[in-house]
Amino acid sequence: MSKNKNSGQVLLIVVLILIVVLTVGLSIASRSITSLRTSTQEIASQKALDAAEAGIEQSLKSQTGTTGDVNFGIGTNLTYTTSVDDVTDKEIILNGGNIVPKDDGIDLWLSKFSSDPSEIYSNTVGGQMVILWGDKNKTNLDCATTGANATPAIEISVLFNKSNPYLKRWVYDNCSASRKNGFSSPDASNNTSLKVVFKGKTTVDYLYKSATIDLRGDDGVSQTVDDAVFARITPLYSNTIAGAKMVGSEVFPSQGTIITSTGTAKNEGTKRTIQAFQGYPKIPTELFPYTIFSP
Repeated sequence: MSKNKNSGQVLLIVVLILIVVLTVGLSIASRSITSLRTSTQEIASQKALDAAEAGIEQSLKSQTGTTGDVNFGIGTNLTYTTSVDDVTDKEIILNGGNIVPKDDGIDLWLSKFSSDPSEIYSNTVGGQMVILWGDKNKTNLDCATTGANATPAIEISVLFNKSNPYLKRWVYDNCSASRKNGFSSPDASNNTSLKVVFKGKTTVDYLYKSATIDLRGDDGVSQTVDDAVFARITPLYSNTIAGAKMVGSEVFPSQGTIITSTGTAKNEGTKRTIQAFQGYPKIPTELFPYTIFSP
């Protein structure tokens, strides 16, 4: 009787051990399958991204939307589809939405850019424009802060009259009193909403400060009104995002192109979409012979 009882206990222990071993084994197998699935998805995602980047390169060369296959030596199941759209509207984000580096600046075309000398600087805009800068979600608004998180000021340089050109500059700083730099104060409104509609999708960026610029120039001599040709927007003290919008019904001329590329790994059904901004060649620094301020 005692022998049978011991045998039953041994059997129970063996069953418990088998249950533990099977549980651990299934857990390891499940983790391995999950890891393998994740690795496969990551590989497919990377292949789709590579295809999208190849599409960007092709459209940069052709300046048109295109569709094609990609072969990186890993099969021919990769494709890309691209579209190329002009950046032109009443409201635009400068530099393709990328940060504008301080003391460097970004060009804002107020007339037509063209490689044809007979067409460049034509179709100028008039009236007024508003320049916006400073991301309220990223910029420290404390005027005592220095370094990378300092509240940015903005320098706006506008070239007027393509036949007899002259330059006008404005500098705005929300912290001009504490910095004692003599710069002008921005417009009174804060947290200005810049609504950008691109390809049916609305993007709203909340920019902290704004300044209104009159694009009907005056050479100070003949008192004639001249059209603006282009502007350079230069952040001071720190990097910032920047935007511009027209007052009235006019729209900005093209500032460059946005290339949208979707890469597809067909076997895995994975897609990746990326965008690239291609601006026009930067205006030579010689056209801006001096700067008002260099912090």
